[in-house]
Amino acid sequence: MDKLIYTAFNTVNNIHDNNSVRSQNLANVNVPGYRRDLGAKAIGTAFLDNFNVLQTRGLAIRDDQNYFEADSGSLNPTENNLDIAIRGDGYFFVKGAGPASLSRRGDLSVSSEGILQNGSSHALLDINQVPIQVPPHRAMKVTAEGDVIIEPQGSAPGTEQVIGTLGMTLAKDAVLKKFRDGEIRLEDGSLPQVDDNIQLVSGHLEMSNVNITAELVQSIEDQRQYEINIKLISSASEMDEGGASLMRMPN
Repeated sequence: MDKLIYTAFNTVNNIHDNNSVRSQNLANVNVPGYRRDLGAKAIGTAFLDNFNVLQTRGLAIRDDQNYFEADSGSLNPTENNLDIAIRGDGYFFVKGAGPASLSRRGDLSVSSEGILQNGSSHALLDINQVPIQVPPHRAMKVTAEGDVIIEPQGSAPGTEQVIGTLGMTLAKDAVLKKFRDGEIRLEDGSLPQVDDNIQLVSGHLEMSNVNITAELVQSIEDQRQYEINIKLISSASEMDEGGASLMRMPN
């Protein structure tokens, strides 16, 4: 009975972790470019060993990687030149409060300091991984190749100036993970090489790749599994008490 209760408790703990991941996904369903969290993966079973008396007690162990679903989200037209989306695979290089990272978010604007940023206030980096500084301008657009072009303030109508090229990468054959700050990087915390064959779509925003229906259905299944395991714990406790009462010596 002890082993049954221990296994059921471990399952309940895993269900609790899964619910946290699903809550995170649902909370970010409307965030442009958000990648659906999958959580950590199980990598085996650990056995407790105390002078060879607890070897039969096993618990699932997980690695410390936070995996995510890399599939693209839907593209929504916005008719805004500063809304851009990556066509197919790829990521933007961005810089927030922590180290530089990767992002699919393309709702661009210019900060009060004149830095090109996305809706998360992360600075967009150029091919040299330097934030793009935007001079005073009348209009701005981003080409399909990632060139940021402005019409400088005070210039003749139709004058165009390239102020930088967005740094982007395919991260081909790279293993990416989400770190504790929610940002995407390589496993060692670094960034992949820049690629110059990524195409952008202007006037569109890529939405999150979270499927609300799938998340809610899985939440219901998790709840059922939770209830089943709680019943198992209760039943195991009752059987354990019944077995103990049979073994008691009569007075």
